[in-house]
Amino acid sequence: MLASQQAHNRLLRPISALPHAATIRTSFSSPTVSTTGYSLAPSVSCSTASETRIPLAAHVGAFRRSVRLNASSKEVFSSFESVGDSQFVVVNFYHLVDVEDPEQVVADHKAWIENNKLDVRGRIYFSKQGVNAQFGGTFADSQAYTTYIKSLHSFQDLRYSVWPASEQMFPKLRMKFKPNLISLSGGMECLPVTDPSNRATPLEPEDWKKMIKRKVVVLDVRNDYEWDAGHFVGAERPQEEEFAETPVGLDSNDVPSYLNEADPDTPVMMYCTGGIRCDVYSAFLRKKGFNNLYTLEGGVQNYLLKSGPEHWNGSLYVFDGRMAIPPTIGTLVEKGAEAIQQEPLPCAAPCQVCDSPDSQLPHMNCANMDCNELFIACAGCKSRFRGCCCEECMSAPRLLRPVKLDGGHYGAWGNYSDDESAGMRIASGRKREGRVARMAKRRGMMKDRRTQKHEAEIEIKKQIREATAKLLAPSSQATEPLSEKQRKIQELRAKLQRKGSEAVSHS
Repeated sequence: MLASQQAHNRLLRPISALPHAATIRTSFSSPTVSTTGYSLAPSVSCSTASETRIPLAAHVGAFRRSVRLNASSKEVFSSFESVGDSQFVVVNFYHLVDVEDPEQVVADHKAWIENNKLDVRGRIYFSKQGVNAQFGGTFADSQAYTTYIKSLHSFQDLRYSVWPASEQMFPKLRMKFKPNLISLSGGMECLPVTDPSNRATPLEPEDWKKMIKRKVVVLDVRNDYEWDAGHFVGAERPQEEEFAETPVGLDSNDVPSYLNEADPDTPVMMYCTGGIRCDVYSAFLRKKGFNNLYTLEGGVQNYLLKSGPEHWNGSLYVFDGRMAIPPTIGTLVEKGAEAIQQEPLPCAAPCQVCDSPDSQLPHMNCANMDCNELFIACAGCKSRFRGCCCEECMSAPRLLRPVKLDGGHYGAWGNYSDDESAGMRIASGRKREGRVARMAKRRGMMKDRRTQKHEAEIEIKKQIREATAKLLAPSSQATEPLSEKQRKIQELRAKLQRKGSEAVSHS
């Protein structure tokens, strides 16, 4: 395993150190072998942007050669040697590095993509602190752009992952400058994230698997709905609905509650989907005095690929058209997108409507467009509430979209209504509220609902403890056998839980 990882690391070394505005022509000589693995010996020439475009075959060919050299390893790249140029893939990467003029970088990259007529779609964001990208397209187009960005000086050490897809997983390309690569309360510009010494120690999946068995704090640095789809055993559900709400203040208590009483030397293992959120947040925790921080190299997707689902509960939520991938992705990736699609998606959380353990992934949006809540439901609730998150939402004042029994996001409202008067009805219901305001209101309502449910659960547990103590009191032991007491305790517990569930559903 170690030798193959070293070989992979050498394959991702820089092609050359060139200014980002240059056009690059690359040719590869025969591979050279060293004691640590394989290496490519490139010869690169640089020209101005006005000269001939780079042949796409050179980029794809370079990638394919690296695939063949690395075929003995378990890296995802070994799965694409036989992928056709026209087949679809999803590419993920981020790289934290100082970028002098990110807005010019955006302009250059847009021009390069347009000049080479690439059809890549997704989210590619640049800032003064690096790049964060999730995009897709055909194999040829996706790898041409990935090879291009890795050839640039600022991004030469960038690591990326490639996943098979059945179709284009993003509706359009959003490439732009963003002051913050990720959404974080107060922003991330003040965090020294481009210096690796200010961040956590990255662990390869096999090292993570060993360490998680010890006495550590496992910190899930994602949105709460991602935890519901799947999470590492021992990781508490994030208290914030969205990662953007994670505390980053100056107060001593402005850390996740799981760390409030933790010793600064306690090992803290942080993870997220692809790695960037925990990498960035570790710089904040480092400033707060935590000295023993670890992140999962490549995120959960890299762990499932290389080490399998051990210590993982459920599936992995992803931010593209797939919405979730199975925990057995490592054994399926070589079989292609169709095999992955047919694999069951176990869910870590129960149905969020009726609490049934038979919940289904992927998540679905409420069919009531005025709610649009993202939630998990069982097949029965999807049908009973016609794709809505609750009975109240079934009375949609503007538009009730069709049930999506297989889960997933909805498209534009016009796709679900042929009524000529629908446009006026949709517009009239907005009450001059913007999308952000409506989302904030919806989040507030859902937060209140979760708070009420949590308070009801606490009260139920309290009543169960009091009733159990009363039934097991010494004064009653002589008159009633223990088995009868246990039966009464079970009946009382069930009665109180039903009462609590009814109170929450009526709130």
